[in-house]
Amino acid sequence: MTSPALIEFPDLRARGVLLGRRQLDRLEAAGKFPRRVHISDRRVGWVTEEIDAYMAAKIANRCARIGSTAEVAA
Repeated sequence: MTSPALIEFPDLRARGVLLGRRQLDRLEAAGKFPRRVHISDRRVGWVTEEIDAYMAAKIANRCARIGSTAEVAA
C-alpha cells in the first residue's frame, strides 16, 4: 500500500481542478471540497486521493444528471 501523497495548488490543475484560490477557499469552508493539509506556516497541500475522489464524484454526478439524454444525443 502506498502512503498518501500531497499536491500543492499549481498541481491541482493537472488533476482537473479548474477553480481559483478564492473559490477553493469558499468550497472548502462550506465542506464541499477536500480540506487542505498545512505543511508549514506558509505552505498547504491536498491529499491526491481526496482530490481524485472529488473529481470522480463530479464526473459521476454529471453522468447521473444526463442519464439517458446522452444516449439520445449520441
